[in-house]
Amino acid sequence: MTTKTSPKSPSGKKTAKKPSSTSASKKRTAVEKAAPQEKERPVRRSSAKPSAFAPVYSYPPSITDEELQSLALARCPAPITIIETREEARRVAMRLRRAGILGIDTETRPSFTAGVRYEVSLLQIATEEECFLFRLNKMGLPKSLISLLEDPAIIKVGLSLRDDITALSRREAFTPGSFVELQKLCGGYGIRELGLQKIYAILFAERMSKSQRMSDWEAKKLSPAQAHYAALDAWASLRIYTTLMALPAPSPTQFALI
Repeated sequence: MTTKTSPKSPSGKKTAKKPSSTSASKKRTAVEKAAPQEKERPVRRSSAKPSAFAPVYSYPPSITDEELQSLALARCPAPITIIETREEARRVAMRLRRAGILGIDTETRPSFTAGVRYEVSLLQIATEEECFLFRLNKMGLPKSLISLLEDPAIIKVGLSLRDDITALSRREAFTPGSFVELQKLCGGYGIRELGLQKIYAILFAERMSKSQRMSDWEAKKLSPAQAHYAALDAWASLRIYTTLMALPAPSPTQFALI
């Protein structure tokens, strides 16, 4: 059996070597410097680019009738002006041209007699700040409005627009310019509903009342409920469009033109 001995001192005596506090401190410092310090690792990001045709934002495809009825009623916040003469229509059309994007809709007096069909009674045009109701049954379709409907530089947004264009064309023939169909546009964001009421509910969690839909649109005077219903349809179409177009891709306006 062998034993370890301490080194001898100059005097020949065996002494135990005590570690110096300074050398111990230096040793610890050296170890700390030698040890790799843990650094925050950078987050790896995929270099793959998303497909230009893949929706970045998608809404629920549908809403049930039960869910719809549970929502609060929607209100049109914009002031409503009823237009009954061609001169008024001309002045308003000049103002509408400055908007660039318009919400549009029409109303026709319902017929409850077989074989009887009425001409379109009302044309609704909305900006974000104002709604105008043009009573076509009293003034026809004036040239000032036809020019507005034909202008390709002004986007007109609505739902089931082919029906509206057909109804308006029965009063006066025109070539529609830059009409955007919401049924086509909303599909690019995952919405499969085709009615304005349900599309609006999916986007804004509010219910548009349809109680005035079958009312007399050729009445001598439109009731406040009729005016609000008609204005909201046009204003809601514009709000849907501007909301969707503010989102990321696909923004497929070119595919929604009719």
